Amino acid sequence: MKVTVENEKIKVNSPYNKSFVAGAKQIQGKWNAPCWVFPEENKEAVKALLIECYGECGELGAVSTVTVDLDLDTYTEGYEDGEIRVGSIVVLKRLYRDREVIFSDNAMLISGGFATSGGSAKNPRISADEGTIVRVKGVPETIYSKIKDHEGVKLVSDIDVESLKAEREKLLKRISEIDGLLAL
Repeated sequence: MKVTVENEKIKVNSPYNKSFVAGAKQIQGKWNAPCWVFPEENKEAVKALLIECYGECGELGAVSTVTVDLDLDTYTEGYEDGEIRVGSIVVLKRLYRDREVIFSDNAMLISGGFATSGGSAKNPRISADEGTIVRVKGVPETIYSKIKDHEGVKLVSDIDVESLKAEREKLLKRISEIDGLLAL
């Protein structure tokens, strides 16, 4: 996705997302191939729409994000039109019935897999094997707060517990040494 601001206009060149298209029309967005063009005074609305649909907003600002694991045995909120979404962000898609599932740049398979074919020629479908877990990085906190209580959504901690425990042990040992020296 590329976002530029020039001549009092915001230009957004992004992959197709039907939620973005619908939202763009509601905030004075105009399609001028190959990008959407918005008045600069709508910057905050454009930024919010980009975050909601793509999880980022380009040069319009920074976004706080988290990493989540989706257990596709129980996560059913985002299945639609041959896609699996987190909020409005497309994570997985199948363009044709007999083609493989396509992962977005921020998604990866942790376990399981997908059927090699799914749905019909007109309506492709993603069918996850039992035990399929997909990790999605860069999920905006605003979207996570909306889905955190849904079945199959798990926040992945960025904290390395084992490293922290090892560091704690070293520090406790050092404190003990210092206490011994101070007792002299």
